[in-house]
Amino acid sequence: MIDFASHKLEDAPGILVLELTGSLDAQNSEYLMECVQGHIEDGINRIILNCADLDFISSMGLGTLIRAMTRLRKEGGTVALAGPQGAVADVIRLVRLNRC
Repeated sequence: MIDFASHKLEDAPGILVLELTGSLDAQNSEYLMECVQGHIEDGINRIILNCADLDFISSMGLGTLIRAMTRLRKEGGTVALAGPQGAVADVIRLVRLNRC
């Protein structure tokens, strides 16, 4: 199960922060992608995914992060991953998403 809250940075218009909590896996990856897509359609082109409270990420979850990054790049934007911890950080480093 994943839960997330979103908020815009007051001093940086056009940037959205999504606070991810729980697990990002096959059961909820599409939901996250739909939310990201909705924000893109609303004109947001820079998203920070705060992964500090994300305790698990599956291969499907990694694919969703890559899809989000690719989609935003096509729109001239970016996705940044912030604060991954433990096993999530290890997986992100292993697949080199921390260098994107």
